[in-house]
Amino acid sequence: MNHHLRSHELLSLLGIAATPLVLAGLGWTHPLDLTPQTASYWYMLHYILLPIFPLLGVNLWWLLANIPGAWAWLARLLAFLYIPFYGGLDVLAGMGTGFVLKRAQATNQPAVAAVNVWLFDVGHELAKVGGWAFLLACVLTSALLIRRLGRAAVPGALLLCTAAISFLNSHIYYPVGVLTMLVMGIGFAGLQWARLRPMTPIPSGENQ
Repeated sequence: MNHHLRSHELLSLLGIAATPLVLAGLGWTHPLDLTPQTASYWYMLHYILLPIFPLLGVNLWWLLANIPGAWAWLARLLAFLYIPFYGGLDVLAGMGTGFVLKRAQATNQPAVAAVNVWLFDVGHELAKVGGWAFLLACVLTSALLIRRLGRAAVPGALLLCTAAISFLNSHIYYPVGVLTMLVMGIGFAGLQWARLRPMTPIPSGENQ
């Protein structure tokens, strides 16, 4: 029985850390700039990233499981909003720009690639909304877990929120974006570990 529980806990920790760790690995290969030489890989990489980025929002829903109340539902809503808005960056500034540049080269119409400036602008506008929604969801989730689980949740909460702040501007570009994802993975795992421990909520007197 204990062995089964330990296996379940390990799988839970690995499962919740997996998405940011995969993003860190992919970020290591992310071209720093979109050029005619990187256009094909730029497009393919963001095609791969499209279903992966949303899983960061799913992680927050996982951490919020069985937590009732309006604040928990607000955190879930913010995590949900992150998914389509940050995905807009991936589609427009990732796949869209890479595709346009590839086609401009293939058809010998370099002037067509000028639209990429607009695609980047719109993609970054959407990413800003998604990034802030994710950050606020992380802060709310962390606060709720600290209130529910006590000090055991503090280290993971600090790491997750720090990474979410960095994520506003770092994306997954090496080196800052890669480090951001690694810290985020540790933060998610830390909060998951706290959830799997016996609850030791902060005494009410310490909240006054």
